[in-house]
Amino acid sequence: MPPIPMEKMAGTGRGGRLGCGPVWTCVFCFAAVAEGLQVTVPDKRKVAMLFQPAVLRCHFSTSSHRPAVVQWKFKSYCQDRVGESLGMSSPRAQSLSKRNLEWDPYLDCLDSRRTVRVVASKQGSTVTLGDFYRGREITIVHDADLQIGKLMWGDSGLYYCVITTPDDLEGKNEDSVELLPRVLLLCSDLSLRHHLPAC
Repeated sequence: MPPIPMEKMAGTGRGGRLGCGPVWTCVFCFAAVAEGLQVTVPDKRKVAMLFQPAVLRCHFSTSSHRPAVVQWKFKSYCQDRVGESLGMSSPRAQSLSKRNLEWDPYLDCLDSRRTVRVVASKQGSTVTLGDFYRGREITIVHDADLQIGKLMWGDSGLYYCVITTPDDLEGKNEDSVELLPRVLLLCSDLSLRHHLPAC
């Protein structure tokens, strides 16, 4: 079978110019999608020690040549999860979770039913903290990683890394990580061993 001329594979437009046939159209469409904004948080759940530093990582790629605006948002749990972090998950939450494995009673609820606030934003080299976090050792490092100097109980919840670029509006512009602080427990603490799993 003789080879197919390149003009017929790609299609030929008026005046003999190379047009966009099916093969080239697919290639161009794939390239356009691949170049869109993509945000990825590698750790979907981060467990860190209470009163210790923590870093929430966020990576992004974009075809834009203009500086991106990085923003981290906090969303509280839909119901208290401190008990679960100490090994005392509520029977009601366990029951609801078993009924619908795709629904998480701690994470899945409307924003109007929980606390939502801006943690920090970065534009260029300038980092601005949200009102609630001013005075704390919090910043954005390595382009888009959120660094918390001293983890508090109230920091537990969902954190969203949101990237905004002025000329790259396609793709995925945010991703989230769950942050769960934990306290270091000693097995010799008999008052806690009655409520916690064996060490």
